[in-house]
Amino acid sequence: MGSAASKAARAMVLVSSNTRNCVTCGRSISWDANVCPYCGRDYRMGAYPSQQSQGSGMGGIRYVLYILSFFIPLAGIIIGLVLIVTAKDEDSKHVGKMCILIALLPIIIVLVCWLAAGLLVFSFL
Repeated sequence: MGSAASKAARAMVLVSSNTRNCVTCGRSISWDANVCPYCGRDYRMGAYPSQQSQGSGMGGIRYVLYILSFFIPLAGIIIGLVLIVTAKDEDSKHVGKMCILIALLPIIIVLVCWLAAGLLVFSFL
């Protein structure tokens, strides 16, 4: 009677609590499974490299290079050229281009200020 239904319900809970859905294919797999038997997704720790390590490795250092390029333009131009010439991935080449562009900003700012100061001085003469 009621006990058969409750046993079936408990069996259903036990089955559902011992399984999980694969994040790749969505099929139900054993909770203890290290690898999905359907798609091969590996659930062991460190099986897949993190997003950070898949990239070029320019993660946080790119901002240091950008700041360095702004405050020391010659270093930014040299670093940018080295990255453009030697880098194999597009992300590093992009960082090199940005270093050169950012290094040109203070040079342009100094030239504009120098020109404006020169015009200001000569206008009073």
